[in-house]
Amino acid sequence: MPRFSRADIYRRQYKAIVVIFAVCFALVSIVTLVNTIAAGQPSESRANPTAAPTPAKARVMTIPETPADAPALSNIPRGVELTGGESLGIDVSSHQKTINWGDVADSGVSFAYIKATEGSGYTDPNFAANWEGAWQAGITPGAYHYFTLCSPGADQARDFLQVAPPDSGALPPALDLEFDGACEKLPEAEHANAEVEAFVNAVEKAWGRKVVVYSSKEWRLHYGLPHADGRPDWLFSEHQRPAQEDWAVWQLRFDGTVEGISTKVDIDVIRPKHLKGD
Repeated sequence: MPRFSRADIYRRQYKAIVVIFAVCFALVSIVTLVNTIAAGQPSESRANPTAAPTPAKARVMTIPETPADAPALSNIPRGVELTGGESLGIDVSSHQKTINWGDVADSGVSFAYIKATEGSGYTDPNFAANWEGAWQAGITPGAYHYFTLCSPGADQARDFLQVAPPDSGALPPALDLEFDGACEKLPEAEHANAEVEAFVNAVEKAWGRKVVVYSSKEWRLHYGLPHADGRPDWLFSEHQRPAQEDWAVWQLRFDGTVEGISTKVDIDVIRPKHLKGD
């Protein structure tokens, strides 16, 4: 008599086929998962598009309002108050050493112009840390370049753009025209202004925005300031508002004090509506 009936044999064959199919399906699934990971394509359950950082060119510039009780407002001259659309800020460089941007934000600072480059071949050693620190603290940053007369304006623009590429969420780039710390050589006005214009044109073409222009009194007296025409002005006035009414940035002191900064710091007020120039 046979050990197994024909029905028993069919049932065993069926179970074997099911087991083999299950094993094959599992192997195919494992191979597919390995290939997906190797190709750098996360499965749908792991994908998280919202976690990706916002590209610099996709950001929109916003400058937080300065709270009425902000401690940093103590730097404002007596009798002067911020009006609608104005915000308090600072401008910094490596001279301010290591900055605690969280404390700076807590003091009520809304924006910061940060030194990026000087002349050609020099990058402020604290620029990258200051730029990232300001963003993380909720402070709107802007990059500025300290111009010198020792190298071509086009070279200076190239270096600036490598360090501070266009970022639509940041403040427009700023140009600082002074003699302090610059080279001692003073070329004729026509040559000097041509080099400044070369810098401005290159940076504005890359950023698609007008450059904010700051200059010392000595620079203006020596060379004039044709580059300010049609561009946002950054003016200095120590005890009162600038006499010029259409200023975009007002630097009101060089010796301000702000929590999170161990040294004296420049204090500024900004009016975003004037940043576009003519």
